[in-house]
Amino acid sequence: MRQSRWTAQSRSSHCITMTARCSPLGLSNRPGSRTRVYAPNGFPSTNEVKRMQTSIDPAFAEVSSLLDSLARFTNTLDLKRVPDTVLRQAGLCVLDTIGCTLAGADTPEGAALFDAERALGGSGQLARVIGRAETLPLEAAARVHGYWGDIFELNDLIGGHASIGNVAAALALVEACNGSGAALLKAVIAGIEVTSRVYASVYPKLKPYTDVAMVTPGLVSAFGAAAVAASLRALSRDETREALAIAGTLTTWCPAETVFGDGGTVKPMLFGAWPAAIGLRAAGYAQHGMTGPGRLLESRIGLFATLCREYEPRVIADDTHWFLAEPRRKLHACCGYTHSAIDLVISLRAQLGADVLARSKLRIAMPAYVVPAVSKSALPHTANEARFHLQYCVALAACGADVILPQHSVDLDGHLQRPELRDMLANIEIVADPELAHYHQCRITVSTEDVHHARSDAPCGSPQNPLSDAQVIEKFQRLASFRMSAHASAAYASRFMQLEQVTDCRWIFDELLAK
Repeated sequence: MRQSRWTAQSRSSHCITMTARCSPLGLSNRPGSRTRVYAPNGFPSTNEVKRMQTSIDPAFAEVSSLLDSLARFTNTLDLKRVPDTVLRQAGLCVLDTIGCTLAGADTPEGAALFDAERALGGSGQLARVIGRAETLPLEAAARVHGYWGDIFELNDLIGGHASIGNVAAALALVEACNGSGAALLKAVIAGIEVTSRVYASVYPKLKPYTDVAMVTPGLVSAFGAAAVAASLRALSRDETREALAIAGTLTTWCPAETVFGDGGTVKPMLFGAWPAAIGLRAAGYAQHGMTGPGRLLESRIGLFATLCREYEPRVIADDTHWFLAEPRRKLHACCGYTHSAIDLVISLRAQLGADVLARSKLRIAMPAYVVPAVSKSALPHTANEARFHLQYCVALAACGADVILPQHSVDLDGHLQRPELRDMLANIEIVADPELAHYHQCRITVSTEDVHHARSDAPCGSPQNPLSDAQVIEKFQRLASFRMSAHASAAYASRFMQLEQVTDCRWIFDELLAK
């Protein structure tokens, strides 16, 4: 496994305190602007943030807002000025999300949601559903896509979990708007970048979810989904701003208990499904003249005051940085907090041998904020618990799994009956390490006759160790294998590499119908 060091930096100089009056600059690509310098973690470098903090234009601060900056970006986005890398990665995001959606479509909980949405009905425009001949109302289709795609924890980590909600919204709306491949791609780019800007502006100084009882990805994706709908429906800048404000107002508070505790089967609704549907609804409200709180983000009683101790307003206005150029994707079907440890154990198994790991004790050190979410004191009892159970996923890797697959959680009872897995589970210890600051970081000590130490700072799929285009396509083919032949899935995937050249998007649905 390739590794690259991620150096934890002091973030106190990166951020704007919540008591400061902070507004973004206007267009950052105007004459005289310069490219921002970002640290390896994807946030602005210390010197760059200091420069940005001291150069706020007072005149602009009086008339603009963070949501207006995001609306301006969405409204003026031009694919001709988007880097080729970003275009390609956006196409891969659509493909990857469709694969995740197909994986969840035939699960019992996936079928239950589809039946519920079909029974509850609704009025208005209809949308097709990936892999089904039936149609549903737009918002229902968005919820189904987002829910199915999040069941197995395979959707990407760009901007938290940006693609699952934004792609779900785009797929629900694109045919109703007679959208071309270029229109779909533009909307997805707008949505993912808007989501990522909001997420990155608060992430360095997020309050612990154990304090606020909320999980950020389910909140920020609603802004992106509203941008998706605004783009496809060609809303004005003012309408787009109102859509963003309304979406942020109406979205779920994304309770931590549902994500990391006992979430029931409603849990996959939070990161993508509900934000996608809310984004569509918000755009519709804005199109009909409704308005929202213009300073919902930066107000002293707004969202950022709830989520974080400090925030970085210039990240939201920075048009020189593309989060899609630094993709974070998931190879393993489990919580992203577990991936660094899983990859490191796979690497250690290759170096030391499975027999050595089988008789060893593993001490896994992780950032303190990660431990409560994935370190468990009891065996997993449900498939969803298994996907958030670090000891279980690490034990699978130690016992021979090179990739954590959906089947590893679906067939939980069968795997727990394996004697070697139960023995491995008893030999895993999880500890918090104050020197580790990001969920990509992990240290493992293997103790047997000898003691071995290993560290990972870049799990497979991280920006420092990204999945290749071929690996993303291979993942899609694996997830779609029950529905398409290898040849058909390869041909299908190839069309997403040049999505901007496609004149209509009906084929996306047509080719996934059961033959």
